[in-house]
Amino acid sequence: MKAIKTIAAALILTLCGIISLNAQNREVSGTVLDVQQQPIIGAAVIVTGGGSVGAVTDVDGKFQLSVPGGEVTLDISCLGYTSKVVTVPPTQSTLTVVLDEDKMLLEETVVVGYGTQKKVNLTGAITTVDSKSLENRTSHSLTNMLQGSVPGLNISTTSGEPGSTGSINIRGITSINGAEPIVVIDGAIGDLNRVNPNDVESISVIKDAAAAAVYGARAAYGVILITTKSGSDKDGKATVRYSGKFGWQEPTTSTDYETRGYWSVYTVDKFWQADAGKKYTTYTEYDMAQLLARVNDKTEHPDRPWIVEQVRNGKKQWVYYCNTDWYHEMYNDQHPVQKHSISISGGNKAVKYFLSGSYDNQVGIIKANPDVFQKYNLRSKLDFNINKYVKMSNNTSYYASSYKYPGVGDVQNAFAYSARHALAAFPLKNPDGSWVYSTPMISGNYNVANGRHIVYGNDKNLNLDMYNDFTNTTEIKITPVKNFDIVANFTYRHYTTSYTNRQTKFDYRVYPGEEMQYYTTGAGEDKLSETVKKYNYLSGNVYATYDNTFNDAHHLTAMAGMNLESWNSKSVKAVGKNILSEDLNDLNLVGQSPTGEILTEVSGGQNAYKLMGFFARVNYDYKGRYLFEVSGRYDGTSRFAAGQRWGIFPSASAGWRISEEPFFEDAKKYVNNLKLRASFGSLGNQNVGYYSYLRTINLAYFDGGDSGYRKFSFGEGSSLPRYSSLSSPISSDLTWETSQQYNVGVDLAMFNNRFEVTAEAYIRDTKDMLTDGVALPSVFGASAPQANAADLRTYGYELSASWRDQFELLGHPFGYSVRASLSDYRSYITKYDNPERSFAKDFYEGQRIGDIWGFVVDGLFATDEEAKEYTKNVLNCDYIDGRMTGGFLAGDLRFVDLDDDHILGIGENTVDKPGDRKILGNMLPSMQYGFTLSFDWMGFDVSAFFQGTGTHYWYPAGMNMNFWGAYSYSYVSFLPKDFIQNCWSEENPDAYFPRPRSYSATGGELSKVNSRYLQNVRYLRFKNLTVGYTLPKRWTEKIKVDNIRVYFAGENLAYWSPIKKVTKYLDPESAFTRGSSLIKLASTSVDDHMSYPWQKTMMFGIDITF
Repeated sequence: MKAIKTIAAALILTLCGIISLNAQNREVSGTVLDVQQQPIIGAAVIVTGGGSVGAVTDVDGKFQLSVPGGEVTLDISCLGYTSKVVTVPPTQSTLTVVLDEDKMLLEETVVVGYGTQKKVNLTGAITTVDSKSLENRTSHSLTNMLQGSVPGLNISTTSGEPGSTGSINIRGITSINGAEPIVVIDGAIGDLNRVNPNDVESISVIKDAAAAAVYGARAAYGVILITTKSGSDKDGKATVRYSGKFGWQEPTTSTDYETRGYWSVYTVDKFWQADAGKKYTTYTEYDMAQLLARVNDKTEHPDRPWIVEQVRNGKKQWVYYCNTDWYHEMYNDQHPVQKHSISISGGNKAVKYFLSGSYDNQVGIIKANPDVFQKYNLRSKLDFNINKYVKMSNNTSYYASSYKYPGVGDVQNAFAYSARHALAAFPLKNPDGSWVYSTPMISGNYNVANGRHIVYGNDKNLNLDMYNDFTNTTEIKITPVKNFDIVANFTYRHYTTSYTNRQTKFDYRVYPGEEMQYYTTGAGEDKLSETVKKYNYLSGNVYATYDNTFNDAHHLTAMAGMNLESWNSKSVKAVGKNILSEDLNDLNLVGQSPTGEILTEVSGGQNAYKLMGFFARVNYDYKGRYLFEVSGRYDGTSRFAAGQRWGIFPSASAGWRISEEPFFEDAKKYVNNLKLRASFGSLGNQNVGYYSYLRTINLAYFDGGDSGYRKFSFGEGSSLPRYSSLSSPISSDLTWETSQQYNVGVDLAMFNNRFEVTAEAYIRDTKDMLTDGVALPSVFGASAPQANAADLRTYGYELSASWRDQFELLGHPFGYSVRASLSDYRSYITKYDNPERSFAKDFYEGQRIGDIWGFVVDGLFATDEEAKEYTKNVLNCDYIDGRMTGGFLAGDLRFVDLDDDHILGIGENTVDKPGDRKILGNMLPSMQYGFTLSFDWMGFDVSAFFQGTGTHYWYPAGMNMNFWGAYSYSYVSFLPKDFIQNCWSEENPDAYFPRPRSYSATGGELSKVNSRYLQNVRYLRFKNLTVGYTLPKRWTEKIKVDNIRVYFAGENLAYWSPIKKVTKYLDPESAFTRGSSLIKLASTSVDDHMSYPWQKTMMFGIDITF
C-alpha cells in the first residue's frame, strides 16, 4: 500500500508540473465533427512532439489546450474514425476538424477455412482473438490463455504440473466417444499448445457447420484456426522485439496441513479404532503425553528431543515424537519461472521475413530433486514475390520440450502414494541418517509415505519426458488474371515423443544398529523403461479462388479445391531389469537376476490412415446487404470399410445486414451495423479408431496381467506363454458419426463501433455415434458388436458484448474498455439401446449428460436412540451400512427413504424405479463466462480478466484425502489442519462431517453419493491482472529504441467458490474424479489421494522494440 501511495504522489506531482508548464504557451480551441457534421465525443487531440500535452473533446465535440508558441501539429484520433494530423500556424487559435468514418473496420477480415472474409459479411459463427489479447498473459499454455475469452469455447484444466494444458470442446458435449476440435496452424493440422503465443497474429474459433464445412470429416466438433505473424515491407529495415518475464509460481490453495505429531496420531488412531477395533499406531498413553508436551514445538527443543532411543519388547528402537511438516519437507510453495521471446521481422517489396524464438522454463514444486519443464520454439516465415503473377512462401516451425522429474512412472504417482502413512509424528530420517520406511510405531504392515520421500531424495529415480515437433509448409500462389488465384501447398510434419523412466532399489533402517535393508519390489524395483513414439503427417492442398464485384452491387466469391492427407505412427517400448549401474541409464547394461535370468520386455505398435477430400464454397452478397453462402465437402477416409468410406457434408447460411437498408438511414448515426444470420450444415466424424471396421487378433498373457505380475503356467526362464483371441463381431455397415448443426445469430455495433454485441443460439444433433449395438445371444460367446446406434442433441446459447471509449482526465485522454462473454448448453441422449433405461448401461434415452443421481440426507443422528428408531422403520439398510459395525449410531447420516418402501437401496436400478435416489445436480461446467476491464492513461495500462463457471456439482472421490481427510484411508499424510474439529461428537453435534470412522468414504456410508456432501464447485477466478507502463517516446528515442514497456502480470491470482467454505485445500478446477470424463463418472483411484496442486503465477516483464 505504501508503494501505491508513493506512485500516486509521483503522478500528481508530474501532472502539476505539466499543468504549470511554460506560461508563454498560447491557447488553441476547436471542434471535431463527423462527416454528417455531428460532434464527436471523446476524440483525443494530442500535440505531436509535445510529450503528453493533449485534450479530449466534450459532449459538443469541443476541445481547448495550451500549446507552445509558434506552429504546432495536432494529432486527432477517435475510435471508429480515421486519424487526422492538422498543422496550426502561429496566427490561428481556433479550428474545425472533420474525421472520416474508419473504413478499415468495415474492411476488417477474418481468417476462415482456405481464405479470408470480411467480418461484417460473415454468416457463420466465428469468434476471433487477436495477438494483443495474448501478449500480456503469463500462462505457459496457449490453451489456458483462451479459457474464458471465447463464448462457447469450453476449456477445463486437469492438472497443475509444469507443462500441463487444458482440455477443449466447442459448444459442449460433442459425442459420447469424446472428441475435440481440430487445430489448423497456417493451413496444416497442429497442436495448439506447441505454438509460441508471441507468434500468433490471430485465432479464429469456428463453431458452426456452415463455417467449418470445408474441413468436412475432421470438423464435426469445431475448428480452431491459428494464423502466425508475417514480415512486412519496411524498405529493408528490420524490427527486433524482445520480451522477457521473470517470476514465480505457488499453489492456488492452502498447503498448511497438520504438522503436530500429537493431533496427527490422535486423529488417525481415533478413526482407525472406530473401524478396526484397534489403533493404527503403537503409541502408548505415555507416548501420547510426550507428543502433547511437544505439540507447540515448531523446531526440536533440547529438553524435548523428537527422536528417542528406547528398549521395547526386548529390542532397541527409535520412538518418534516429531512435529514434521511432511508437505514442506517434500515440496516448495514458491518456485521460479521465466519466459523469453525474441523476433526479427522486416523486408521489402520482393521479400518479407519473420524469425522468432522463445524459451520457457518452469521449476516445479518437488524439493529434493526439483522437477523442471523446459520448452523451446523456433519459427521462420518467408514470403517471396517472384513476379507480379507468382508468390511463394515457406513456413518452418520447431518445438521441443522436456520434463525431468523424480518419481515412479509419472510425476503424479509420488503425490498419490506419499499421501499415505506419513504421520506428522514420524521423521523422514533417523538420527543415523538412514531413511525411515518401516517402523514398529505402526501396528500393521504399512510403510511410511510408501517410500516416496526416499524416491524423491535418492537422486536415482529420475524420469524424462521429451517432445519434438517439426513442421514445414511451402505454398505457392499464382494469379494468372485479375480476381483469380490458384494456391497449392504442401506440409510435412514429423513429431516424436519419448519417455525414460528409471527405478532403483532404496535402502532404509528399521532398528538402531541393525543392517541396512533394501526395498526391491514395487517402487524399489530396479528397472529401466524407454518408450519412443514417432508420427508422420503429410498434407497437400490445391484450391482456386475467384473474387469479383459486378456493377458495384453484386459481389461473388467462389472457391474450390482438394485436400489429401496421410498420417502414420509407430511406437516401441523396451524394459530392462537389474541394470548394472544406478547412474547410467542404458539398456545395454541389463544384468542378471539373482536366479541368473535376463529380464527384458519389448512391445510396440503402429497405426495409419489416409484422407482425401474435395471442397467448395460460394459467397454472394448484394451491396453488402443480403449475404449468402453455400459450402460443402466430399470426404473419403481409410478408417471405414469399402462402400462406407465416402461421405458428403453440405452447409448453407444467409445473413441480412439491416443497417445497410435505405429505410435504416436515420438510425445509422447510432447503429453502425445490425445483422441477422442463420446457418445449417452437416459434418462427419472419422475419429472412431483406425481399424474399427476390422476384427482384430489380440495377443495376451495367460493371466492377463502386466509386467511384474505375470504368472507362469508352463515353460521356464523369461519366456512367457501367450495366447491369441479374436475381437468381438463388427457391424457390417459401420460408418461416419455425423453432426447436423443449426445456428442463428445477431451482430450489433453502435455508437461508432464503441458498443458491440453478438448473440448466438444453436442446436447440434450428433447422429450414428459408435457404441454397443444389439446384444448377441449368450451362446455366441461374444459381446455386442460396435454399431452406429446412438444419437445426442446439444443446444445452447452464446452472448458477447464490449464497450470501449475514452474521455479527458486531468487534461489527458483516458481510454477504457469492458468486454464480457457468457455461454451455456445442455446435452441429451436421444437414441440409445437401453429400453429398460437401466443404470447398468452407460446411457439411456432422455438422459442429460452429466446428471448425478444420489441419495438424500437430511442430517445426522443426534443420539443412538434416534438411530435405532430409524432402523425400526427402515428395515433394510444393507446397501448403505457397509463397514458400519453395530449399524447406525449417533453421528451417522440420516438417509431419506424416498420411495417409502422401508428399504434403503437402488430399487430396480432403473430411471423409473431408482429406489431412494434422485437427480441431485449436474457435473458439467456448462455455463462459462468471462469479463475484462482495462484502461490506459499517460503511458500506464491496466487490464483485469475474470473467468468463471456457473453452478455444477461434484461428489468427492472416496480417496480424495484433501476433502475427506481421515474418512478416506485414515492414515493420511497431509491431514487438513484441525480436522477433528469438523467431525461429529457429542460435544460437537453441529459438525459438518459424521462420527469418525476410517474408510467411510471408500466403502461406508460416505461412499454413496448423497445430497449432504455434494459440492457446488462453481467459481469466479481472477484469471489475469496486468499493470504496465510504456516509457515516453522522447526518452526511448535518445537510446535509439522504438518502445520500452515494463509490467507486472499475474495469472490465477484468486478464486471464489462455495467449496471454499468446506475446504481450503481444493481448487474448484481440481474437483473431479481422476480417470473419469465429462461423459461418465469413473470409480475412485489412487490418483485421487493427492495431485499436483494448481498454480498461480506472478511475473515481472519487459518488452523492447528497436
